[in-house]
Amino acid sequence: MTKLVRPNEAAEEEFRYYIRRYESESIGLGDRLWSEVQAAISLISEYPAIGEAVRRLGVREKVRRVPLRHFPFLLVYREYPDHLEVVALAHTSRKPKYWHGRLT
Repeated sequence: MTKLVRPNEAAEEEFRYYIRRYESESIGLGDRLWSEVQAAISLISEYPAIGEAVRRLGVREKVRRVPLRHFPFLLVYREYPDHLEVVALAHTSRKPKYWHGRLT
């Protein structure tokens, strides 16, 4: 059974920002990033527990993350009983915990 996946507003803005940035570096690279984001979203929708659990965040919901295959990003998401919320498209080497404030 698949779960509905909803990105929050901040995550959607990160999608747009990084897709534009990568596209400006090389034509088609932004599209490749978007394809990987969509593949990760499909994966977590089908298998919500597949992501690595992020511990010690002080929130009730379980927070998980999955890496993208060819880009230096983690798709961070929070599990609810009826859906998944994408919290961030977090770069693996920039401000590693910046998105923690989005969980309150």
